[in-house]
Amino acid sequence: MHPTIQRSPWRIQRDVIHALLIREMKTRFGKWRLGYAWVLLEPAMHIMVLATIFSLLGREFYPGIPTLLFMLGGIAPFIFFSSSFGKGVAAVESNRGLFNYRQLRPFDAVLSRVLLEFAIYVFSLVTLLGILAWFGVVAEFNDFLLLVVVNLLFFGFCFGVSLTMCVVGTKFPEASKFAPMIVRPLYFISGVFFSLEQVPQEYHGYLSWNPLLHMIELTREGLFASYHGMFANLPYLATSSLAMLAFGLLVYRSQWRDLVRSQ
Repeated sequence: MHPTIQRSPWRIQRDVIHALLIREMKTRFGKWRLGYAWVLLEPAMHIMVLATIFSLLGREFYPGIPTLLFMLGGIAPFIFFSSSFGKGVAAVESNRGLFNYRQLRPFDAVLSRVLLEFAIYVFSLVTLLGILAWFGVVAEFNDFLLLVVVNLLFFGFCFGVSLTMCVVGTKFPEASKFAPMIVRPLYFISGVFFSLEQVPQEYHGYLSWNPLLHMIELTREGLFASYHGMFANLPYLATSSLAMLAFGLLVYRSQWRDLVRSQ
């Protein structure tokens, strides 16, 4: 008889997340190559549409930064947030059959989804920057360390949002219909296609409450040496991200048994 191999809780958790990631990739991309291509096509189409509109208007967004790069610095992070928000709402319902296994919990389903979306976001951002550079659309790079810190904070923020929406989406199934109504207005107030310094001063106090705006401003500051996000606030983003993550974990902790039992 072969001796039983005792696996540590950490190793079990790692294997569970790995299996869920593989499952999410197969579900997300399917067997068709276009599924993988969509990782780049979605942000690329957003960029081209916005760049075309504003080019027809004869507008240049920021001195020293090509419009395509400026748009990419806002669209890629926002797609990650939007996907995390939407995937969190349906995380339990999409994986309900798996919760019969003792090792699997809704937390694992949410984490695997956010990890996959984050990997897609980083890959699409880096790849599109490389493709644009190949065609001569470049800007001087600024601060790699700032990008790492900002994106780690952003991952925590989106994970907290996704955990919260996981509970909300299970308790209130109609939330899936209202989720797009929340995300769409954020698209227009989060700096996706504008810089905060281009907005009249009297509106800064209202827009600055939005952590996504600070995330996008700081991302552009890290990417482009000529971009000065003078109104972006890293401590505010850090506080918002940690608070959102803590809130998501607390909400999940208080409700996870009901999530598994709910039908």
